[in-house]
Amino acid sequence: MSALAAWRRHYRLDAPGLTFREKVLIAMPLPAAMMSSVLIHNVYVKFYTDVIGLEPQYVGWVYLAFNIWNVLNDPVFGVVIDRMSYRTGKGKFLRVMRVTAPFMVLGLVAMAWAQPTWSQATLFVVFLAQLFLFDVAATFFTISATSYGYVAAPTREQRLDVDVVRSWLSNGFSFLATVVATQLLVGDLVTEHTTMALLLMGVALVNGAIYAVALANLKDPPELYARGNAEGRPTWPELRRDVLSILRMRAFWTWFGYGLLAQAPMGVYFTAFLYFMDHVVRSQGFEATIADTAPMILVLAALPFVANAVKRIGGKRSIFLGSVPYVAGFAALFWLATAWWHVGLCYLLIMFGRYTMSTAGAPLEAALIDENEMLTGTRKTGLFASVRALLSAPVAGAQLAIFMAIIGAFGYDGTAPEQSAGAVLGIRVATALVPIAFCLLGLVPLVFFPYGREKERELSEFSLARRTEAVQPTPAPSAAPGPGAGDPAAP
Repeated sequence: MSALAAWRRHYRLDAPGLTFREKVLIAMPLPAAMMSSVLIHNVYVKFYTDVIGLEPQYVGWVYLAFNIWNVLNDPVFGVVIDRMSYRTGKGKFLRVMRVTAPFMVLGLVAMAWAQPTWSQATLFVVFLAQLFLFDVAATFFTISATSYGYVAAPTREQRLDVDVVRSWLSNGFSFLATVVATQLLVGDLVTEHTTMALLLMGVALVNGAIYAVALANLKDPPELYARGNAEGRPTWPELRRDVLSILRMRAFWTWFGYGLLAQAPMGVYFTAFLYFMDHVVRSQGFEATIADTAPMILVLAALPFVANAVKRIGGKRSIFLGSVPYVAGFAALFWLATAWWHVGLCYLLIMFGRYTMSTAGAPLEAALIDENEMLTGTRKTGLFASVRALLSAPVAGAQLAIFMAIIGAFGYDGTAPEQSAGAVLGIRVATALVPIAFCLLGLVPLVFFPYGREKERELSEFSLARRTEAVQPTPAPSAAPGPGAGDPAAP
């Protein structure tokens, strides 16, 4: 046995059903999109406030408008993707990813070329328009990539393994964006706008190359869609019935409440990290790079052990255990961090807790869709995303607005050579105390989440049966799907 094969077997990354290579390929699209998201929603925000000169309140308005746009487009896009037909030779979800990825890269390239001489109104409009271009493509891509992952890796164990690989790839792909961002936006190594724009555009093109490699090697075979694939335009009664089938699930509401709150601030954590490193501990770029990447190397090395523990003790319990170091790390960041290496130690705790929680949650998110398919006969990954988008509309995208509002209220001035004591305190509050509050609130609905280890196992077996021809599908409960369920192969 080769050293690589022994390593895979030791970490249980060669579980039956999928090879290690297949897990890597299934995992790749979402990390590529995550790298794009880091650039758009984290790196470019600080680039626009500190280099281009867009005032923080305008960034908040951009994301408010962005949130309203998502309310309108996300539900439609989710239903469209669910109802798309499978095309021989082109697939379904893979076809969408291949069409939308180039538009995401185009949005990244365009973002780099705003000029500091433009008025605040012009910068606002340009930033907003470019964000919209990116988001339309990213919404189609992300829903399709998520849906593809659920059908290509149907079991709980496979999804955990894919999530570990996805975490490795996400951090590897984002490393370049992190290095460039910390070197450009923390300290004074590079200050000239055109040089920064060229470097950012270079990172965007590298991101494009990652999309190309990932999507060129994936396969989308018809057997993945043999059962549960609804096609064609839905009627209003069908759509109403499908939505109600989701809203009547206790698991959906409790998981939605947890997801809406618990780790929501982590969506902008890197933005907060850049402000914290630049203005609170006043580090240089290489120190910020070390503080961000060194903890993640240790956390990623531990992830296979975390995944194996989740397989043994269950997802729900693992999330509660992971919340302990997560909250402790943020508490230490607020009260104790005064040097760059303090931040690194705090982020070791934060990221270990965060990735424990997200790894444990990956198969639980998919299990919701599995249970709904078991009850109705059709798979509704896009509709789940649509319903979540509508329900979360009042607070979706609010994290960056909250961050900007707090630091603005405490007196942050992006053009000042040194921030006041009040502004520094505001950055500490927005970076550390806000995530603690959201996490504690998010754990409350998780208490009532109904999936224990046995329920996870039952749904995993059902999902495997639906995606493979050799295993007989688990019979649906007595409440059979109504007319128009769209699944002629359902039992």
